[in-house]
This record gives sequence, structure tokens and C-alpha cells, in this order.
Amino acid sequence: MSSIGYFKIENSRSRSGKHAASSTLLIYRRGIGVVRPGRENIIEETEARPTYVKGSAKSIKITLTHGDFAIYGWFVKNYMGRIKGYISIYNHRGELVYRAKYLNGVARRGVGSPVYAWLARIFIETLNIPVSKTHLGDEK
Repeated sequence: MSSIGYFKIENSRSRSGKHAASSTLLIYRRGIGVVRPGRENIIEETEARPTYVKGSAKSIKITLTHGDFAIYGWFVKNYMGRIKGYISIYNHRGELVYRAKYLNGVARRGVGSPVYAWLARIFIETLNIPVSKTHLGDEK
């Protein structure tokens, strides 16, 4: 078991309400599937400053066992309704193994081996993120 972190979990809006930021963390556990971090995974939880004024944020540090992955997604919406962000995948040692960029319904590989693209697809399906096209590196 090793600890990784600090992941900023937030849900905030600007004063005008035209901009919004949201981030979430999921854990892929071998043999179980995708779960949200619970009390058995969270080591440390502190208050953090959100990106925008209205809303809240917290910073968490989690522990993972061998074979588990942390999937972290951060998204921001601008005043025109465009959404951009990224999905990062970390292994049990806390190393970034894959990152996918998201922009207006298109998810594409940014950094890392396409072997881990299936975890990004699981994240997208679990949270029902609207995707029209994907270029994650595992297409045939």
C-alpha cells in the first residue's frame, strides 16, 4: 500500500455564473471495478481554495494497493458553454501513466501509453461525459 495525492476535488462557479470548474476522483480496484474514494482509501482530507469564488474544494490524499489506479478528471466550462479539461490516470506508485485531453466532446490522448486508454473510457462512461469523438490511441 502506498499513498498518493494531493487531488483537488472541487465544484465552483464564478461570481457571474458564466464560468464553472469541476473535478472528481475515481479509483479502479482490480477485481471490483470503479469506486469512489471512501474512508478506507482517504488518508488525509483538507480544505482547499476553489478555482472560482462560489463553491467548495477539498484536497485529498489516498492510498492504493498494487494493481489499483486513480483516475482524476478536471473540467472547466467557459461563458460560451465550451468545456475543456483532462483525465489523468495514476498507478499505485503515484506515477502519471496516461493523460487524455477533453475539448468540446472530443477526447484525445495527450501523454502516456495507450495501453491505459481503457481506464479513460471507463471514467467517461461512469460519469456520463458527452463524447462525440475519441482519439485515445486504442482505436483499431
